[in-house]
Formats: sequence, structure tokens, C-alpha cells
Amino acid sequence: MSSTQVPQGPAFAAKSETAKAEPWYHELSSACWRSLALAGTAWAFDVFDSFLLSLTMPALVAVFSLSKADAGAIGSILAAGLVCGGIAFGWVADRIGRVRSLVICVALYSCFSGATAFAPSAGWVALLRFCAGLGMGGAWTSGAALVAETWPSKYRGRGGALMQMGLPIGSMLAIGAAAIVDHAFGGMEGLGWRVLYIVGVLPIIVIALLARNTPESPLWQQRAGSQQRRGSLREALSGANMRGLLRALAFVFCCQYIYWGVFTWTPTFLITVKHLNFVHSLGFVMTQQVGSLVGFLVFAAIVDRIGRRPSFLIYLLIGAISVFVFVMAAEQAVLYVAIFWTGFGITGLFAGLGPFTAELVPDSGSRGLTMGIAYNAGRLGGILAPYLIGSLAVSEAGFRLGMGTNIIAFVLAAIVIKISPETKGIQLS
Repeated sequence: MSSTQVPQGPAFAAKSETAKAEPWYHELSSACWRSLALAGTAWAFDVFDSFLLSLTMPALVAVFSLSKADAGAIGSILAAGLVCGGIAFGWVADRIGRVRSLVICVALYSCFSGATAFAPSAGWVALLRFCAGLGMGGAWTSGAALVAETWPSKYRGRGGALMQMGLPIGSMLAIGAAAIVDHAFGGMEGLGWRVLYIVGVLPIIVIALLARNTPESPLWQQRAGSQQRRGSLREALSGANMRGLLRALAFVFCCQYIYWGVFTWTPTFLITVKHLNFVHSLGFVMTQQVGSLVGFLVFAAIVDRIGRRPSFLIYLLIGAISVFVFVMAAEQAVLYVAIFWTGFGITGLFAGLGPFTAELVPDSGSRGLTMGIAYNAGRLGGILAPYLIGSLAVSEAGFRLGMGTNIIAFVLAAIVIKISPETKGIQLS
């Protein structure tokens, strides 16, 4: 095999057309499934770690006597770490490979999550969450690039959606762990929240085992073997790449604002405005995550059939309606229905972000860097939302107003999708 030839055969390519009668998943190589297992598991643990802040926020407010604005600032600092790490490790992934970069990222967020358990003050919590965020941001960039470059174009949208299922799975794992710890320690305000962060050390063990049997991206190997330029900021910010980057960044900004705005404050909103206790609010949050899981499965089923743009627009509409009902409703039965569809619509959007950002810049030796900039600079929306909503939440009416700002983000996201090209079936190089 020449150094510039893309690896072929059962290790990397979809199986031959003779398998058309078989289920779609039989057409995929073992490399496709291994890349998905590694990237999806790392992403699930990433979300588990980041969701811990939302679940421990009420305890941190009580233990460290924080205002809601101060608590929101910690969320924004975590998001800042995600931005910096995502962009930096996008460059690293272009230089050393997707798999190795992913392992380093998981090691970072695992270690700093465990260290958060010993934080003596809110300042230390913020600093350690920022450091963990460096690894969290990089994990998505490396994993999404690995899946996008390994799965064939026919099923790339589905592969990206399946990887993103780590979002609800990781959240549900965090909620389950929080419920167990809350019961075992009689609440979160004592040792409970610290024990929860100690659990965050475990992911690196699982990821290290998975990475041993996961092959590197064939497209990255082609670039590395040919000694072509990699990790070039100039390439990422030029011509068609720049246009695709701006569209992706704007869309991700809106999605991140919505996700962090709604999910960071959902437990506190249910306790403060809906007057539910912590354990009861976890039931609503779990319902939200079940909706998220269903949303991902549905998105995976439709995205390669009807295309990226129609899929995103359907989910934006569902998300906007459900958030409005969630903010305004008072009856618990209505809240349960609304919270389910909130999870379905909001996190379902993330199912397509990996393939979509990769496809908007289809010919790039700096794909990791470009995806890292688009997704993680877009996290600026996630920095803004927790602090803005927390600042408005000085009263129940203000809290409702803050949560309502997510509706504006839904509308802006729909505008971006309307002016973006359809990328279904684009071949990556």
C-alpha cells in the first residue's frame, strides 16, 4: 500500500453491495463500530462529568452561600474550559491522531473531576471545573472527527447520531448516581456532592481499554502518511471552509445556548419555581433524558433519509414549543409531558452536529481544528446562557423570563439552517 492510499477492505470500508439484502448494520466494518464505541463512550462519560455541575448546583449554592449569579458563573467557567479545550485539542487531533487525542482528553477530565471532590471553596470548584472542561471539550472534537471520517457517507449521519446518544446516556448515568448518593448520604449538602465527583475518576479506565482495539481514522492516516499539511489555521479560515465554519459556528452557538440554558437550570427551576423537592425534581430530569434518548434514536432513523436541514427544523420546532410549555405550565402531568419533549427536541439537535460540521468543510486537512473551532467557539452560547439566566432569576418571574430567552435562540437557529446548504451524502476527503 502506498503512503497516500486510503486504507480499504474489511478493516475500514463498508461491506460490498452483495450485502444489500442484509440489515444496514451488517454493511459496516468492525472499524466503524469500534470507532463508534470509543467515541460514544468517551462522550457519554464527558456528559456525565459536565452534568454533575447541574445536579450539584443546589448543594454548591447552599454549602458556599452563593447567589444564583455566582452559581451561573461557575457554569460559564466550565463552558469556557470546554471552548479552550475543544479548539486546542482539535489542533492536537490533526497532529497526533483522533484516538490518541481522545484518550488524553478523557484522562484530563477524569483526573480533574476527582480533584473537584476535595475543593475547599467555590473558587477552587470553578478552577477545577475549568481544567476538567479542557478535556471535555477536546473529547467531542476528537471523537466526532473519528466517527465522521471512519463511517461511509451513506450512514455518516446515523453514525454521528448514535455517537451523540452519549448525551442522554451520560446524563441518565449522572442522575442515577446522584439519586443513589443522595439516598446514601441523606442529601447532597454534606459529603454527597463530593462523593459524586470522585466517581468521575472511573472513565479513563474504560476508555484506555477500548482505545487499545480502535484503529485510527483512515483519512487522518492518509494525511499523516503523505506528509501533507495538518492542523493549519490558515486552511481552516479560508474560502469555502470559512463559509462553512461560520454557518456551523452560528448554529452551534444557538444549540449550546439552549442546551446549557435549559439543562443547567432545570433542577433549580423545578425546585425554585415549581416548588418540587430534590428527589422529585430528579424524576422530571430523568424523564427529560428519556426524551433525549428517544430523540436521538428518531434522529438517527431519519437524518440520512430526509436530510440534515429538514431534520434540524423539525427538532427546532418541537424544542421551542416544549420549552414554552415547560416554563408556563403548572400541572405536574403537563410538566412531565413538556419535559419529555424538551429533552427530545433540544438534545436531538446535537445528534447531527458532528456530521453536519464535518460536511460543511468536506475537503480539509485541518478538519479536527475546523470542527473544534465551530463546535467549541459555539460553546460561547453555553457560557452566556447560565450566567444570563442566573442573573435574571432574582424572582420567579425573572427566572421564567430567563428560561424564555431560549425561544429566541430556537428562532435564530432555524434561520441559520434555512440559509445553510443540504450536506446529505457529501464525500469527505
